[in-house]
Amino acid sequence: MAQPDVATDEPREEALELRKEAFTMALYVAICLLAALSVVAEHGEGAQADTFKIVWGTTLGLALAHWFAFRVSSRLVASGSVRRQDAAAAAAQLAGAAAVGLLATIAVLLFPDSAELDVVRLVLAALIALVGYAVARGAGASPARSMVYAVSILVIASAVALIKNVLAGH
Repeated sequence: MAQPDVATDEPREEALELRKEAFTMALYVAICLLAALSVVAEHGEGAQADTFKIVWGTTLGLALAHWFAFRVSSRLVASGSVRRQDAAAAAAQLAGAAAVGLLATIAVLLFPDSAELDVVRLVLAALIALVGYAVARGAGASPARSMVYAVSILVIASAVALIKNVLAGH
């Protein structure tokens, strides 16, 4: 039986790890944005809300806080230095956050002010559900079963956003 070639698996594994980092951050930002925009919508501030500022303020704030914490913790566990893999992971995380911010911005630009808050929330929900669907399909589930999984992921993500808002007193 042939042994797997570790040298050829390393770049593939590293690419998978970077994709995981990007998707993790994208989902994190999407859930937090959904929570922030839901607070605005629930408090009746939707009509006068500056959705663009909320999207980018939240996205950049989360990305910078995460980047800072990641850099410090990377140095902590690597005796003061930042390894190449850590820098690449941080870049992937920032790219994931930026992708969500850009996707939300497209919705802001395409829809009138009166609808943009709700449309961005729908776009974020669709993104979360789409990731859930992709997870299920990637695991070999049927399209119908994948839809059920996608809805389950969306429900759980919405519950996380709701819990976040309740605990924050919103």
